[in-house]
Amino acid sequence: MHNRPPTPSGDIEPLTTIAHRASDNRSIYQNELTTASFRLDRPNEEIKYTPGFWSSGGSTAVSISGNQTEDNTAWSTISRHFRADIDATHTDIPLIICGFVGGLVDGLSFNAWGSFSSMQTGNTIFLALGVSGQPAYPAYLWAKSLIALSVFIASNLLFIHLHRLLSPRRRSTMIISFGIQTIALLVTAILIQLEIITPKPEDPRAPIEWMQVLPITLLAFQAAGQICASRVLSLDEIPTVVVTAMLCDLLVDPKLTAKLNPKRNRRVGSFLALFLGAMTAGGLSKTTGMASSIWLAMCLKLTVTFGWVVWQQEGRRKSDLDV
Repeated sequence: MHNRPPTPSGDIEPLTTIAHRASDNRSIYQNELTTASFRLDRPNEEIKYTPGFWSSGGSTAVSISGNQTEDNTAWSTISRHFRADIDATHTDIPLIICGFVGGLVDGLSFNAWGSFSSMQTGNTIFLALGVSGQPAYPAYLWAKSLIALSVFIASNLLFIHLHRLLSPRRRSTMIISFGIQTIALLVTAILIQLEIITPKPEDPRAPIEWMQVLPITLLAFQAAGQICASRVLSLDEIPTVVVTAMLCDLLVDPKLTAKLNPKRNRRVGSFLALFLGAMTAGGLSKTTGMASSIWLAMCLKLTVTFGWVVWQQEGRRKSDLDV
């Protein structure tokens, strides 16, 4: 029988110690894993408070554009406001107002100068009749119709590219577009008010006054901006300058008698607005003179222009326009 050497303390170590240690290896290993896991789960105090690549001065604010925070100065706030897209909800209201303006402009233009400025269907017919020399009076009606039609086409291209270049529904784009239209109406009103353009309807048998081409050009130019806006806002049912196709779309609508039909309501509102605008132009021409119709049209277009300044920003509320 062999005796184990004594321990330094003089006691003999129990024989079960080795077995105990062997059986406890698993427990020691599990304890080490638990400790490692605990260390990983605990926040690293040194890393937490050490400034990194994406932070500055130990700040936890992260910016993918660099160490820059959002600028909240007055200038940046105004800039963001005008660079934001407008919410298309309820934009049918300013377009219906533009339909009233279209009625005012065409009622005045045809009554005073025998030519349309907005509705180019009539100008196309006058131009076609001019090929055969008709009508005999007023002379050169086809020439004024050709100029109005050409300017309308050219200004459509201008406004379309303007919206595409500056972002279609951006607030600043809408303000610029309608601001240009307002200026065209303002210049026309001043020309008539100062009698540079005769404030009286022309005599069909008198020689043509070529200065009339100037207001016709300005009115046709601004009319193109309205119909481009209706396309930009995806409200094709409010063209603001024509009623033929709009009436057809209204009557063939399968939901014509439905209780809830926004498109039908917009078409009816646009038709009534244009009709009332032309009727108002006739009444104002008889009572107050030609310039009053253009001044009224200019004030309405200016109101719409300022309306875009305070219009709701896109993204703050959601709506479905294509109801």
